[in-house]
Amino acid sequence: MILAIRTIPKGFYILFLKMKKGETLRILLGNFLRFFLKAGKSITPRMALLNFRLLFLKAGVYMALVLWMIPGLCRAAAGYTQQPMPGDIIINEILFNPAVGGYDYIEGYNRSDKTHDLSEMQIANRNAAREIASIRTLEKNPVYLAPGEYFVVTANEKWVKQQYVFGQDAHFCQIAALPSFPDKQGTVVLLNKNENILDELSYQEDWHFALLPDPAGVALERINYAAPTQDRHNWSSAASSAGYGTPGYQNSQFRSDRIAKGEISVSPRSFAPDNNGPDGFALIRYHFSEPGFMANLYIYDASGIRVRYLLKNELLGTSGQFKWDGLDDQQKKLPQGIYILFTQVFSLDGRTKKFRHTIVLHRR
Repeated sequence: MILAIRTIPKGFYILFLKMKKGETLRILLGNFLRFFLKAGKSITPRMALLNFRLLFLKAGVYMALVLWMIPGLCRAAAGYTQQPMPGDIIINEILFNPAVGGYDYIEGYNRSDKTHDLSEMQIANRNAAREIASIRTLEKNPVYLAPGEYFVVTANEKWVKQQYVFGQDAHFCQIAALPSFPDKQGTVVLLNKNENILDELSYQEDWHFALLPDPAGVALERINYAAPTQDRHNWSSAASSAGYGTPGYQNSQFRSDRIAKGEISVSPRSFAPDNNGPDGFALIRYHFSEPGFMANLYIYDASGIRVRYLLKNELLGTSGQFKWDGLDDQQKKLPQGIYILFTQVFSLDGRTKKFRHTIVLHRR
């Protein structure tokens, strides 16, 4: 039976379970999974169970640490947000000349290692005097954007989704009216709540592919996250094979050679730092096709607060490993629970890759 459920914002749950008379641990676990899967589907059909761990408390009583992922919400940072700064959020795609009867859309991307709140962001244009004008707030209520996630701003979400293949996990911000983005040329400005510019793009129609028969209905896509926004060579028409637009997911013209080729793994997925055995620490292994990459590795607790900055601009070889001993930045023991390891790998020539891993720390 389930004694109690405690909810931690945006996807984390702690359940206290007690065996009934004659009930085995296997039956208890089965009942628990059936209950939670049913509860999850009632919230959203796309909710997915990422990880869980049963911890023994006393005779017949267990604590279940459960991590759920709800697409479009804060996936890794559990609701802990920071004020976006210039360059954290970038303009990644723009449809400024839709088909007849259609609607513009702007796609943004969180290229930082922080979680941001879309309700603290705004979109605008520039008027004839080059002043920022027609400022619109993206969301009325908090909506969390985790690192590596996309969002789409439009006046008609339904129309965009009918016309283009869209990212299933992207968040669509539907506002009453977008600022004006003319077909020939214009300026898109993303701002934070203090009206500081996060990113800005002054586009022109002739940035489209020269042999494109008609630019109407064709989005302009950013090629490289790391290259300057205003570099016209960093933009290209969306591919016809992608339906001329990719709202909410990786651009069809994205340069795959800008992604660092390699992998990072974490084992075990559950460890006990108080134990001197093989599971007394978490081992982070990496393997890359070439040397010269650098890495930052951040560890967040279930509240989304960063508790450890394990790697700071660490120079990597082609392979190697690092250990996490369950301590925070002050070398103090962290409590048992679910933790998120977020690794950002990059090179001096602009290649990047991000990794997220979930791990359970428990004390004995």
